Amino acid sequence: MNNGELREFNKSRKIYQIAVVTRDLEKSMKAWVDNLGIGPWTVLTFTQDTVDNLHVADEPVTEPFKFFIAISWVGDMQFEIIQPVYGPTIYEKFLQEKGEGLHHIKERIADADIDAVVAAYREKGIGVMQTGRFDVDVHYYLATEPKLDFIYELGNCPVLDLPADMYSIYPPEPAN
Repeated sequence: MNNGELREFNKSRKIYQIAVVTRDLEKSMKAWVDNLGIGPWTVLTFTQDTVDNLHVADEPVTEPFKFFIAISWVGDMQFEIIQPVYGPTIYEKFLQEKGEGLHHIKERIADADIDAVVAAYREKGIGVMQTGRFDVDVHYYLATEPKLDFIYELGNCPVLDLPADMYSIYPPEPAN
């Protein structure tokens, strides 16, 4: 693509999220609140009971897994902190190989377009490292590390209306 085509192609794209992985979610959330003023954080627990159709390297995950995700907003940008607990996900491998830090950047893709966009990346030789669905939220982590030194994620990025017993807030509100 030439520069004009790149500008036009990128005009309507939306980078939605920047995510890091950590070994200690609470320590990380506290550091973001104390040092950057970023918070509050919505904390979710992801397991085989809450995530459907989890695949790693195109293989279905059949053993138990657990990871925590914390989400906070700054303007229209979402920050995410992920802590793996156990089971086969790409997060623990990332921590072992690279340590804590930037894990992925996520682009919002409309539900109607996501299959075609994932297929277009596959045609470029960029496969899917992990995919799954939490409620109506789908994600596709692309195997972009060899080309970009970070993971690129695609997802539909819906606003979730979850029951209060599915998440907690950090820092917790003081009791009245």
